[in-house]
Amino acid sequence: MLLDRSDPLARILDLADDAIISIDTGQHIILFNHGAERMFGYSAQEVEGKPLDILLPAGLAEIHRAHIHQFHQSDVTARRMGERSVIHGRRRDGTEFPAEASISRVEVDGRTMFTVFMRDVTRRTVAEEQLKASLHEKEALLKEIHHRVKNNLQVISSLLALQARAVTDDTTKQRFQESRDRIHSMALLHESLYQSDNLAWIDFPEYIRQLAAHLFRSYGVTAERIRLRTELDRLFLNMDTAVPCGLIINELISNSLKYAFPGGREGEIHVELRETADRFADLTVADNGVGLAPGFDWVNARSLGLRLVRTLAQQLDASLEMGEGPGTCFHLRFRPAA
Repeated sequence: MLLDRSDPLARILDLADDAIISIDTGQHIILFNHGAERMFGYSAQEVEGKPLDILLPAGLAEIHRAHIHQFHQSDVTARRMGERSVIHGRRRDGTEFPAEASISRVEVDGRTMFTVFMRDVTRRTVAEEQLKASLHEKEALLKEIHHRVKNNLQVISSLLALQARAVTDDTTKQRFQESRDRIHSMALLHESLYQSDNLAWIDFPEYIRQLAAHLFRSYGVTAERIRLRTELDRLFLNMDTAVPCGLIINELISNSLKYAFPGGREGEIHVELRETADRFADLTVADNGVGLAPGFDWVNARSLGLRLVRTLAQQLDASLEMGEGPGTCFHLRFRPAA
């Protein structure tokens, strides 16, 4: 029998907006508050003594019966239902709706009673789906923007290549190629974001590998003559940090490829990226080549490459040091964006 609506407890339950439904061990309805009436479209008298299945989608009724049976056999007296997802109810008109629910077990007058608390989350679910759709559209737009920026940078690189064909001076040709490499280092970042599922962070170790491979091809250097050794912690950088850091790596590796191994000399370029315990990033680019000329003042050098490295390090608010030989070694420490 349904609990007496004149009972003070039943009257309190009727004040709740959520549906409160109690069933006996046979899973027949014995309490159906006003919130449940509004939610399901049945009156309490219509569902009195009816199986709980009347309120469930046909395909889920058996699952819910098994769930309640298992709950009855357990030592737990309260549990949230559908912990990994919402559950579904079925209204009188046959429509189904998503809901959050919890179930409890109590002993009343010597009999076991299960009480389910349900909240209709249709509006929230619809809003979440709309938000997901909106985010998907924005992600698609951002991907397209990164793709177009990458394509535009490649167009600029191609224009520089065409212009270089008209130049006969080798030094000027090299300047064109250096500019193309810098453009490629930025285009590669946009390509990385375009291909990634995460539009906020760049897998920087993978970027370093791709950038280094491009530079080796650009300078026509084989891995047999100059080896590339990398030791890279898994570190993700945002675009604001990755662009200057990528340009710095481009300049330092390019300098090693151009100057460290003259006359076909063999050697090694080492790139190391470590995340420290205090959440800084330590970047080292070194080679075992001929090194800089004695007394070379790299801090005040006027070469475009080193000026870029110093300026970009300042942009990162990073410390920049040159290590001891043999060869050339630059060490950069910066704090990645949180």
